[in-house]
Amino acid sequence: MKVIFRVDASLEMGMGHVMRCLTLAQLLNKNNSSIRFICRQHEGNLIDKIRSSGFEVCGLGLLEDKKINNKLSHSHWLGTSQQQDANDCIRALKSEEIDWLIVDHYALDEEWQNELKPFCKKIMAIDDLADRKHQCDILLDQTFGRQQGDYSALVPKNCSLLLGAKYALLRPEFERWRAYSLEHRYNKTKAKQLLVNMGGVDADNATQWVIEALKTCTLSSDTNIVIIMGALSPYLKDIQAMVANFPYKVEVKVDVNNMAEMMANSDLAIGAAGATTWERCCLGLPTVQVVVAKNQEFLAKILARHNVVKLAKEAKEISCLLENSSEWMKDISGIASRVCDGLGGLRVFNKMADCKINLGKFGEVELRNYSNLDSNDSAFALNMRNHPQIKKWMYNQNSISKKEHLEFVESLKSDMSQRYFLIEWKNNIIGSINFSKIDFCNSVEFGLYVNPFLQSKGMGRILEAAVSYYAFNELGVQKIKLKVLSDNKRAIDFYNACGFEFTGTGKESQQDVLHMEKRNE
Repeated sequence: MKVIFRVDASLEMGMGHVMRCLTLAQLLNKNNSSIRFICRQHEGNLIDKIRSSGFEVCGLGLLEDKKINNKLSHSHWLGTSQQQDANDCIRALKSEEIDWLIVDHYALDEEWQNELKPFCKKIMAIDDLADRKHQCDILLDQTFGRQQGDYSALVPKNCSLLLGAKYALLRPEFERWRAYSLEHRYNKTKAKQLLVNMGGVDADNATQWVIEALKTCTLSSDTNIVIIMGALSPYLKDIQAMVANFPYKVEVKVDVNNMAEMMANSDLAIGAAGATTWERCCLGLPTVQVVVAKNQEFLAKILARHNVVKLAKEAKEISCLLENSSEWMKDISGIASRVCDGLGGLRVFNKMADCKINLGKFGEVELRNYSNLDSNDSAFALNMRNHPQIKKWMYNQNSISKKEHLEFVESLKSDMSQRYFLIEWKNNIIGSINFSKIDFCNSVEFGLYVNPFLQSKGMGRILEAAVSYYAFNELGVQKIKLKVLSDNKRAIDFYNACGFEFTGTGKESQQDVLHMEKRNE
């Protein structure tokens, strides 16, 4: 896939939008997607960071004559009009064929998206506010408690809504540290290791407010406080000077690259109600949350109402909460850990995996990811698999129950090692294909079966063509492999006719199988 991100960072916007887009970009890149960013060169931009992460960036210049309308509450963040920004982006696309345009910007809405729509196949909008209309194919809002009704009048009817913290875009390190973190704090009742992080920029110097509150707290003498700040923070040196003679041990760390590890080893956090909320939830880190921007109020209030965080509006509330933390830490940790599991990026990727491909003489086919099927199509996939003509050639020749099928489909939503698709051709589901043991740029194993309820010939050829196209073009592998039961002569002859060659024998579930493969010539 070719994917373009339109996202900005600045001293006013902060870093969160770019950081979550980088997380998704890295996941897509790992799955053989081509990635580019388009960013305007605001003060405090993260263009160098994006480039150092291995991605190309087209930097849009700042305009002296800023023709900004104020139809959106964050229009001023853009630094120009939506029309001008759209024109700049269209020039930056260089007439490429773009599969996905992903836009994460509070100052852009349907006006901008309509201008860009002719230049890409699909658009994803990442939002948190539900305060403007979008023309997009997928709308992602990772806000806890967000409801379908919040967007029903703001997006097209065919738009897929990915709502809630289960879709939070977190770096893989958070999922890796999750089990350790939850075990580490299972019986914690005292907060000796405090973590303070008020955002990557903290343009309003909320960190100072927190430090002044901490001075008034009566904490254990062995309390350690770690303050994490970004190098772009305009108050970094002021904070470093403030903590030089602090009553407790304090360390200021800048632009850390092991945030998950630091959170996992902390007992309690004081943090802003921004994107790091989901990182703390994933690790079950009890949090005193502080609102540092108006657009964070909705999230902070709903989290506090559900006892996911403790909300502090005044300095004296921080003191009280810390001094009585043993009374609430364990409960908050458990509730927070159930909000977000760190697999949101995988769920978003699988939602993006549906695609249409042109198979030349066969025409266009649609690959529909099992993770995205509605209940009727999911049931149909199960009925195909359990048909006597299909299951007799499976390693497991028993019928699969509805419960087993639904659990399997649910597991696919957070699994990058295998992909299952229903294949639609000329408005008919003609069968199923699947990929496993995906080794990008090298090899992949696959399976397929024709819809046994469809009385049409030649469907196997179309399915095999879809497998070959997807494997060689989307996954970028050099060879595709299969295993077939040694007594399935019809299938063996079919694969031979499709260009597969015999490479060996083996056993699967105590059954003899032949190994075959086809190379990308």
